[in-house]
Amino acid sequence: MADYNANVKIVINDISAKADSVSGSLAADIKAAVNALDSTSEAIIDISVVKLDRSRVAYIILYT
Repeated sequence: MADYNANVKIVINDISAKADSVSGSLAADIKAAVNALDSTSEAIIDISVVKLDRSRVAYIILYT
């Protein structure tokens, strides 16, 4: 069996078109999660989105 050593970050927030410069917005939360990754050792493998209900989504970030 392969050993991928993958990690997951999940960002849950209200659906919003607010800019990533707006504190607490969905875009700002996603940007913060991606920017927190170490660019030399934590490569993004996949990003998926799941709609949780009428107003919320979950971004699932899979990385090494």
